[in-house]
Amino acid sequence: MRLAESIQYGSAGTIEYLVDDKTADFFFLEMNTRLQVEHGITELCYDVDLVQLMLRQADAELAGKGGLDTEELKSFQPAGPKGAAIEARVYAENPARDYAPSPGTLQIVDWKAKSGSRIDTWVRTGTIISSHYDPLLAKVMFHSPMRETTIEGMIEILSHSRICGPPTNLDFLAAILEDTQFIAGTTMTKFLTNFKYSPAAIDVIAAGAYTQVQDYPGRPTMGRGFPHAGPMDPLAFQIANALVGNELGKEGLEITLDGPTLHFLGAAVVAVCGAPMDVKLDGNPVPMWSRLQINAGQRLIIGKTTGGGCRSYLVVYGGFPSVAEWFGSKATSPGVAVGGYQGRQLAASDLLAIAKDFPAHLSKPLSIPDRLIPQYISHWDILAMVGPYDVGYLLDEDIKMIYDTKWQISHNAARGGIRLIGPKPRWARADGGEGGAHPSNVVEYGYPVGALNWTGDDPCIFPVDCPDFGGFVSSTTIIKADFWRLGQMKAGDTMQYKRVSLADALSMRKRVNDFIEQIAEVCSGSGSFDQIVPLNYSELVPSASSGDHGKAIVHQIDAKGNQPLTYYRQGADDYLLVEYGDGTFDLNHRCRVTALIKALRDPESDINFSKGIINTVGCCTCKPFSQPHQTTANTSLT
Repeated sequence: MRLAESIQYGSAGTIEYLVDDKTADFFFLEMNTRLQVEHGITELCYDVDLVQLMLRQADAELAGKGGLDTEELKSFQPAGPKGAAIEARVYAENPARDYAPSPGTLQIVDWKAKSGSRIDTWVRTGTIISSHYDPLLAKVMFHSPMRETTIEGMIEILSHSRICGPPTNLDFLAAILEDTQFIAGTTMTKFLTNFKYSPAAIDVIAAGAYTQVQDYPGRPTMGRGFPHAGPMDPLAFQIANALVGNELGKEGLEITLDGPTLHFLGAAVVAVCGAPMDVKLDGNPVPMWSRLQINAGQRLIIGKTTGGGCRSYLVVYGGFPSVAEWFGSKATSPGVAVGGYQGRQLAASDLLAIAKDFPAHLSKPLSIPDRLIPQYISHWDILAMVGPYDVGYLLDEDIKMIYDTKWQISHNAARGGIRLIGPKPRWARADGGEGGAHPSNVVEYGYPVGALNWTGDDPCIFPVDCPDFGGFVSSTTIIKADFWRLGQMKAGDTMQYKRVSLADALSMRKRVNDFIEQIAEVCSGSGSFDQIVPLNYSELVPSASSGDHGKAIVHQIDAKGNQPLTYYRQGADDYLLVEYGDGTFDLNHRCRVTALIKALRDPESDINFSKGIINTVGCCTCKPFSQPHQTTANTSLT
C-alpha cells in the first residue's frame, strides 16, 4: 500500500506473491497496475464490481474530487472472502498436440446455465477464431459456500457446455478438476508434468486424399441452393454403422481413394466398409466389413484403394459428438463450406471427439460374410428412368444413344459431378428459347439427384453434392437403389444406362433397403447371415429388357382458359417436376407455383409434403421429393 501511495496510484491493481507451502510465509513478487484475468474471482468472493469502481474512481478524479471516498472503500473490505470460487480459462487449443492453438469457426457455442456461475466471454455461435491472436474463448467461474461444491459445480458446467468447431480444452479442464490431487488441494506448479490426460478422441495424423464427415441421408429436405450431401455409397455406410451398433444414419468418415492415418487417444469400436482399401492397425493388416476394437494409443492407417470402387467409410461407435449439426445434419458440403468438421474435409491435427465408453457386447468380433459383400467393379450397368427432359429436347437417336453408349468416366469425377466421355447429341431444337441460346438451356428448375445433365453438349451425372437447381436439360435419372453404385464409379471406369420402370425402381429400392435392414438385425444379435440373400446385379429387372419403362412426362394437363399447360415430369423414383407453361417466363405461372406449394405443405391436404422438400426455382417449376424409404408419395402424385 505504501508503494502505491508513493506514486499516487489511484485505481485497482493486482499483487502477486510466492507462498511457502509448509510455513505459509509469503514473498512479494510484483504489482500489475491493472486487473488480471482472475479479477472475477475477487468479485465473486467479495461481492464487488471492480470495473465499476475503477470507472467511478476515474469520474471522481476528473471531477476534481481526488477519488472515491475513503470510508466507502473501507466498506468493501470485509473480514475475509465469502465462500469459494474457481475460474477456468477455456481456449481454442488442442491438448493432444501440446496445447497448439486451434483456429476455426465456432459452429455451436452453448454454455451450461447454473446458479452461481459466471462466464466472461466474447464468443458465440459463428465466431471465427483467428490464428493471429490469443485463442482465449471464455473465463468460466463458479462460486458456492464450500470448495467441494464449487469443484462439483465447475465440473458440471465444463462437462455440459458444448463448443463445436476447432478443438478446445473444455474436457481437459474438467479432467483436472476431477483429479484427486486437485480435489485434495495439493497441486504444485509442476502438476501438469505428471498429469495423465487421455481424451476420448481421434487425433488426425494425416487426413488422406479427401476425407470428410457424412451422415445419412444428409439434407434431402434442405433445398434453397444447398446440396443434399450425405454418403455417396449409402449401402456400405449403413452396414458399417450396423456393425458397430449405431443407428444406420449415424455420422462417419467418407474416405476417397486414399485414406487417413488416425491416432486413437481413447478406446473405440469401429468398422471400415466400402471399396477395398489397405487397412492396418499398428502396422498389422485388419479386415474390412468387420467390427474392430481399437485400444487407446493404437494407430489406424487406411491406405489406397486396392481394387474397384473409390470410396470407403470409417464408422465409430457413438459417432463424433463434437461435430455440429447444420440444418439437421452433420454431413459436410465442402463446396458451400457448411456442415461436418468446419465445413471442410479433414486436415492433419484435427481432433474428433468420440464416445467415452461402449457396450460390452460390442467387444465380440463380427464380420460380414464374403458372399454378402457388394462387388466393386470397373464397368457398371446403372439402372435409370427416363426424364425429366428428353422427348422434344433430344432427338430419338440422341435418346437411343444415351442408353446404347458405353460411357467412360472422366477424371473430373467428384461428389458434385461426374463427367462422362462419349458422343454428343444433335438436339431436337435450335436453341433454348427464353432459357438461353444453346438447345441444352431451359428455364431454371430444381435438379434431381442422379440426373444426367447436359451442360451444352457435355454430359455430367449429378451426385449428392450437385447444384440444387440450374438451367440445363436433364435427360435421364439414376434410381435411388443404384445410388451406392453411382458413388463408387471412378475415373477410367465405364458405365451404361439401363432403363427401368417406376414399379421396378421401387421394387429395387425395397430390395436394397431390406438387405440393409436384414444385415442390421443380425448385427444387433437377431437371426443369421445365412438367411440373407445377396444383392444380385447379374440379371436385369424385367422392364430393362422388355422396353416397358414409361415416359418422362407422366401426366399432362392441356391449357384451357386461365389454366396453363401443365407437365408432370419424372426424375427417377424420388423426384417429380411440376412445370407450368411452355418454358417461358410468366408471373401467373409463378403465382400458381406458390399456390401449389401452400397446398402441398398443408398437413390436412390429401397429398402433402410437409415433411419433405418442395423447391421452387424460376417462374414455372416446383419439385417435390419424398423422404428416404418412403415410396408412396411420388406414386400418388403421378
